[in-house]
Amino acid sequence: MSSDTKPADHMPADPDVVMTHPNQAATPPAAPRPQLHPVLDAVELHMNMPMNSWPKYAITGTADYKRRQDFLFKDHVMKFPPPGTVDTSARDVSLSTMFMHRMAHLQQTMELQGPAVKNDPRFTYLYDDMRFKRNIFYWRTFRLNDLPSEIISHIFRIAVWSTSTPADGTHIRLLLTAVCRKWRRSMIQDCTLWSAIWFRDPPPYARSLEWFKRAGGAPLDIRINEHDADWKSKDDDWRYKEDDHRFTADQMEELLDKIFVKVSQIRMLVLVVDNWPPALVVLHKLQEAAEAGNAINMERLEIHRMGQPFVWLGSGFEVKGRRSPVVLFGGQTQALKYLCLSGVHIDWNATPLSNLSTLDLRKIAMNVAPTLDRFREVLLACPRLHKLSLDGAGPQPAARRPDHDPVDLPHLKVLIIGGFSMVYSCYVFSQFKAPNVRDLTLMNLTGDDYAPMIILITGRFRELQLLTLYTVNVNPTEVGKKAMVRFLYAIPSLNYLRIASMKWHVIEIFNEDPQAHGLGRDSASQSLPENRLVLCPRLQTIEFQQMSGKNIAEWAVKRKELGAPLKRAYVNSPYVSKVTAAEADMIQKVVGLYIAPLGSTTPEERELATRDDYGAVV
Repeated sequence: MSSDTKPADHMPADPDVVMTHPNQAATPPAAPRPQLHPVLDAVELHMNMPMNSWPKYAITGTADYKRRQDFLFKDHVMKFPPPGTVDTSARDVSLSTMFMHRMAHLQQTMELQGPAVKNDPRFTYLYDDMRFKRNIFYWRTFRLNDLPSEIISHIFRIAVWSTSTPADGTHIRLLLTAVCRKWRRSMIQDCTLWSAIWFRDPPPYARSLEWFKRAGGAPLDIRINEHDADWKSKDDDWRYKEDDHRFTADQMEELLDKIFVKVSQIRMLVLVVDNWPPALVVLHKLQEAAEAGNAINMERLEIHRMGQPFVWLGSGFEVKGRRSPVVLFGGQTQALKYLCLSGVHIDWNATPLSNLSTLDLRKIAMNVAPTLDRFREVLLACPRLHKLSLDGAGPQPAARRPDHDPVDLPHLKVLIIGGFSMVYSCYVFSQFKAPNVRDLTLMNLTGDDYAPMIILITGRFRELQLLTLYTVNVNPTEVGKKAMVRFLYAIPSLNYLRIASMKWHVIEIFNEDPQAHGLGRDSASQSLPENRLVLCPRLQTIEFQQMSGKNIAEWAVKRKELGAPLKRAYVNSPYVSKVTAAEADMIQKVVGLYIAPLGSTTPEERELATRDDYGAVV
């Protein structure tokens, strides 16, 4: 769409009017407004334009916007005189206060003008940009070094531990130690600031091992060779030889020998390796450490083998003279709360597993999966299980016993099922009851018609608030449509929908009339055709990728016509380019369109995760 498209009716053409009270006429400034700078004021320059004409460097959350912020901040710092040479405090306070007042006025405008403005992402982006400009000046006026050292250390901890990704945490620590001698001394003396270590620097890992040393006796959270969320390389292509990777068994053993001198301090260990030998070395070294008399206090263990899935190397496979499978931690699993095994397995029968909060199994060959009896034993031993994820991994099939009784999991809130055939998925669902699940993910369920599975789980998750559907096949038949309608009718509290690579006929079912399928006939609204029942009436947010933007826009319009409008729509950042400018404009006219970085959580998702059993945010 061309840039001369008229803005929405509620959008002031002049950015200055945004600062005006909605019940007052805008008064012209006493002096001419300074010309806006194309980089510094990029957001304000585009406020009178539709979102589809905005450049990425003006949109919060994009990589281009981050680069613009970095450039502006560095440019500003370079132009300022060194601290202590010229007193700029009065100017800094004045500019910081000006932007703070503009933020307050904008916030008031957004509240008073209602959802049309409050849910418009352009105002959110403008507010965030003003906050960034305020912070440029605010930091120079705050006398941080005059605070007691204990408070400074606490501020540093907040800065380090409030980052959203491990990479950001690493970056912040490097920056804080480079500001001045006092900050560097304070940072290095606080061992808790170095206890989260990500071994992503090249061998011999000089930086990571230095941080390991600085951590002293603090509990350790260690990550090794973890892939970035958006990292793509030949390691992700199974056509390459699995041996052509970073870690060999010898390299892994050498590194673990250095780390395991503090094995009793390790609280969390996350490893991402590419083939079998280093993965098995990790499991064997943990077992040997326990058998040598070391206490294993690990609360969280994740081992991801990223090579070809479902490959089993056979019974008694050896690496460096060690036989598999191993007994996890030599049986010292009392402290373990979070277990994730992807592409690797353990001796399920000999490993005690109880009181877990998270059980996450992925891509495990059926030959080495736990038996059904053992799987049910583990579930029974984890009565407060919070998250269960079974992605291409589950119990070995066995004939159902006459006395079969599903395991009750009343505290399960997050359930992920994926990578199964239709028959096996029904088999897995029949093993447990989880009436309080609030976050359900169904993914990679293809090759069959999964309508029978949908029928099986209908009515089981009445507390569901977040539903994720990734490539779930339900054939376009009357049976399939009726099954989906009944499933959606039984989750009236659904608030958040995440979809990817779904056949559109499945998503259209959300706008079906339940009464046409024999549901809700006793409702008081049945005599009012214009106010017919709506499936998932509390649905407010949709997040999508690899879906037609035109279809999303038309679907949102229909929801609005039915009296159940959406409040926000998110598109995952790698797929923004797949949404055309015209499609983005169509969506924007119905509901605010935002960008959700891949792997991150949106504010709405975080709010749902913090609600208690009564719906209140805790």
